[in-house]
Amino acid sequence: MDDLEKVERLRERADVSYEEAKKALEECNGDLLDAMVYLEKQGKVKKPGKTSYTTQYEESVDFGDMTKEEKNSGVRDLLNRFFSWCGSLIQKGNHMNFKVDRNGKNIISIPVTVFVVLVLLFFWAIVWVMVIGLFLDCRYSFEGAGEVQIDVNKAMDRAADAADQIKNEFTDK
Repeated sequence: MDDLEKVERLRERADVSYEEAKKALEECNGDLLDAMVYLEKQGKVKKPGKTSYTTQYEESVDFGDMTKEEKNSGVRDLLNRFFSWCGSLIQKGNHMNFKVDRNGKNIISIPVTVFVVLVLLFFWAIVWVMVIGLFLDCRYSFEGAGEVQIDVNKAMDRAADAADQIKNEFTDK
């Protein structure tokens, strides 16, 4: 291997200028390995980053090679799925009602979607009104399609029963 090839190889491996590579080879009498060590001692060679190996295959995605349309279509697809999920959630909420009964008579029945919006906007006011309503013999329930409301209704009935017990303890004393 001639001197020019050695200088080029050292430049590639050490990522240094032509002059630095030539000087390092002259100092080390043309030995590539010694020249590399010489440059490392001077702090001119970047040490390799920490690497790891795995047996799992991961296909890397190079976003630099993607066109703007491909990037936008991925985001568009993600947004479409999100809004589709939100729409189905709202549709389910519109088919179920939140009911308030007092002494066996229905006081109010609103779609769950409206109830959720009210709770989000006026959380503490709704909580206090519902707790006070429990002590005024109000019962809360959900009605409509779905099996989830059965467990929720049982929990609401237990809360109403607990409020009745507390109320009875105060009136008995």
